[in-house]
Amino acid sequence: MSKQKVEVYGGDYEHTLGLSGSHHGIDVQYVVRPLLEIFEGMLNNQTYEACEFSLSNYIMLKSLGASWLHAVPIFPYRAFRHSTLYVRRDSPLKGPADLRGKTIGVPDYSMTAAVWTRGILGEQYGVNSSEMKWIASGRQRFSVIKGIDLAVVDLDLETELVEGRIDALLTPTPRDETLPKGERRLRSLIANVQEAEEAYVRDYGVYPINHVIVVREDALARLPQLPKALFDAYVESKARAYKRRLGTTLMPWGMRHWLKVFDQFDGDPLPYGLTALNRRVVEKLTGFLYDQKLTSRQLSVDDLFLPQCQDFKQ
Repeated sequence: MSKQKVEVYGGDYEHTLGLSGSHHGIDVQYVVRPLLEIFEGMLNNQTYEACEFSLSNYIMLKSLGASWLHAVPIFPYRAFRHSTLYVRRDSPLKGPADLRGKTIGVPDYSMTAAVWTRGILGEQYGVNSSEMKWIASGRQRFSVIKGIDLAVVDLDLETELVEGRIDALLTPTPRDETLPKGERRLRSLIANVQEAEEAYVRDYGVYPINHVIVVREDALARLPQLPKALFDAYVESKARAYKRRLGTTLMPWGMRHWLKVFDQFDGDPLPYGLTALNRRVVEKLTGFLYDQKLTSRQLSVDDLFLPQCQDFKQ
């Protein structure tokens, strides 16, 4: 009997390099694509049987009653978001407290990076997102619930910041950072980003989850064992990456940094499965989405993941 084949689409990470292979009678093939392309394809056309997806957008879809996709507790991308806030180098703004009453640009109001950043501003710095004016650019993935001070425009937000028409920009990837150091026009609003991030994980126990693996309902009906096959494929690929300590031979002090980080995160910075820690992180994000009026109700973790995933272990 020939194996069933499934392609899973995702980002280009070291810990997914060895993901393709046979698992539970399924030939899993990992395909790298730009993440924005994957997200938009899934949102607009339900393009992929299995793929990496925005966790905040997945929660929003589920809150709206979507039954065509389901999440597996595989979290391939996490990131602290203290570094996403940028101001001009000559800006008088010195820290998060100075954002009150200011206008902040954001590419997509619902993107997970923005949800985490706004949540962290409120939780760690006492600055509520409702105290700011928001401006987003281009077609938004989701309509925003009434009550948010948000304008949607067709403008280049980084240019708006550089030319002084907005006060700050929330983005993970400003073009400014690709310029030679002496030509950069922007700076991080939070001066010591890593210090702030380490304080956040120390005080709140959270390394923010940004992406999750989802499967389409028709793929699940065709291959009921698909969630377990994907889970095991990701677990095994990550284990190989950890064993090889990828990256430590490329960067100076790489091994020292590797050991420090793994000590900080109890040996696994990227845990999969519905562990107590992962439940707490997902619950925090569902709370942020509700507080920011991106969902009309707060879903529980068990509302978001397939029942068969409850017992998945690394």
